[in-house]
Amino acid sequence: MKKNIYLVTAVLFSLLYQSQTYTYQWAKTGGATNGSSGSGFNQQLDEQVLDMATDSNNNTYYLVPMYQNTPLLAGQSITNYGGKNIVLFSTDCQGNIRWSRAIGSATTSAFSQKIVLDNNGGLYLTFFGTNPATTGQPDLPLRFDDNNAMPYRNPDPFLAEPAKRNSFLLKYNTANGNLVWRRDLQGDVSIQNNNCDIGTPLIDSQSTIHLICGFKFGTHLNGLITVPSSFDSSTPNFQYYLVKYDTSGNIVGNPSLLPITGSTTFQGGYLNFMYDETNSRYYLAGSKNYPGNSGLNFSYNGTAIIQNAFVLAFNSTNFAESWRKEINNGTAGSPSDYIFGLKKDPTTSDLYISGRFFKGGNNPTLASFGTYSFTTPLIGQISFAMKLSNSGNVIWCNNLTALSDGSSDAFIVNARMPLAINGNELLFAKGSIQEVWGNYSMTRPANDRTDPLLVRFNKDTGVVNGTYEVQGSYGQEDHFTAVAVDNDNNIMLGGFINSQLFTSANDNVPTISNAAGSSKTDFFFAKLATSATCSALSVEETAIEAGLQFYPNPVQDLLTIKSKNKLESYEVYSSAGQTVLRGGLGSTNTQINMSALTAGVYYVKVKTEKAVVTEKILKK
Repeated sequence: MKKNIYLVTAVLFSLLYQSQTYTYQWAKTGGATNGSSGSGFNQQLDEQVLDMATDSNNNTYYLVPMYQNTPLLAGQSITNYGGKNIVLFSTDCQGNIRWSRAIGSATTSAFSQKIVLDNNGGLYLTFFGTNPATTGQPDLPLRFDDNNAMPYRNPDPFLAEPAKRNSFLLKYNTANGNLVWRRDLQGDVSIQNNNCDIGTPLIDSQSTIHLICGFKFGTHLNGLITVPSSFDSSTPNFQYYLVKYDTSGNIVGNPSLLPITGSTTFQGGYLNFMYDETNSRYYLAGSKNYPGNSGLNFSYNGTAIIQNAFVLAFNSTNFAESWRKEINNGTAGSPSDYIFGLKKDPTTSDLYISGRFFKGGNNPTLASFGTYSFTTPLIGQISFAMKLSNSGNVIWCNNLTALSDGSSDAFIVNARMPLAINGNELLFAKGSIQEVWGNYSMTRPANDRTDPLLVRFNKDTGVVNGTYEVQGSYGQEDHFTAVAVDNDNNIMLGGFINSQLFTSANDNVPTISNAAGSSKTDFFFAKLATSATCSALSVEETAIEAGLQFYPNPVQDLLTIKSKNKLESYEVYSSAGQTVLRGGLGSTNTQINMSALTAGVYYVKVKTEKAVVTEKILKK
């Protein structure tokens, strides 16, 4: 009987999300008139939305690179410190800018790839940036906040000192964008050992931050590790450690040496890091080389990654390898295959990945992922989304199989193709030329270039529920590069723009343009909403103020909620800020089934007719 109830619930949930009708509510742009040198789009250097996240009040946080020539954000001037800076900014649910924060200096060596939020107003990121400022020179030192900057460097490049550090873990306040604390990952360094390879941060249910850091020789991490002299500037190898921090910036325990040799593509945004707490497992998924470069080496526990695109799973306690899978298109080490997106199902330990594989016109061999063989009649660069079990077995895969103009040669710019989970759907954000997904076809004039496309899959079956596209200027490359979901199931999107977007009347919002005279891409951000207006959140109150009761706490299976006012909806978040349950309510007394959730701390947000209440719940 219980299985039947769960089945009916799953079907109703699936129908709910399939029936959602989305409309673009607003779209805005930002960026400078200059960008990286060279033609075409460069994922490592050009302006785009790198990452985005939403909080419980439907504010959205964005991470973008921005250059120095007349930088604008939603039409307003923005601070820049003289080069390519990393910019954090936040909008409310109507797209109004709440605050912005530039991080950087007068160089183009500024890199950050991902932001994570806690449940107490903290935003975290890792940052790599060089400090160009020497005493007596006009360049500004590397700056993190209005009141936090690196000191000036000694002009002697071989003198080890704090001013030559370039790798940092940063925490900002989500309310105003102010720096809360900065942690320098390196010790005193010189030109001989200041290179560092830092991964993207993640935060677990206990609010512990996990990082993978690769160092050159010397003493680092507040003196807790010493890297041998063999790891110098002449070698491509780093010594890698797993290090953990609490939300106050203190190192938790001792850093652990990882069996990783070589170097990674973390800095360019081509490698993802994820943690499955339930199974005590870490995942690395991405590509071992950058586009046009097949010279990097990456090995785990003495065994090299052979192909370019891979997923690697290893134990989070003893770091023993669990499994690995690689995309093989018939050419060993081919740099044409990439894995871009990595997500874990919020209620299971299944994985979702996205990327592309290459199929040559003269090579009838289809690419494979482990024992799974991709299927397509097309040639070229074929994008895909895939669901895996936690043992690496393919549950489903949906890839490009047709083009709307009847041609057979698929093409896609080498740009991010991120994933997000929205209830029973997997969202796949990308750029597209004439692509057909399921029964949904993107139709464009002959010889047009890529326009942004969002594909909605049933996350259990891989069936395409629908697509949403944006029309842009003919012949220009435009992409979605980031996607997130807010607490009202609205889809927040970001990407890059080369001329104009939302040029079709069907797009429902005014056309947006990049900066006047821009020679490279700018970034854009938009909201794909379930309603035409932004729903105003009720006033946040305590449970006592709102007349709510939550019990039992701790809870094993069923959490009871009683209210003096009518209950409208609920959402359950993990400590990492992920939505794990949500649903509608319609009475003053209800129960939420939390039996499928793993033990840990959760936050239950309930909306009534008059208030919003968030209660901390311990799941046994």
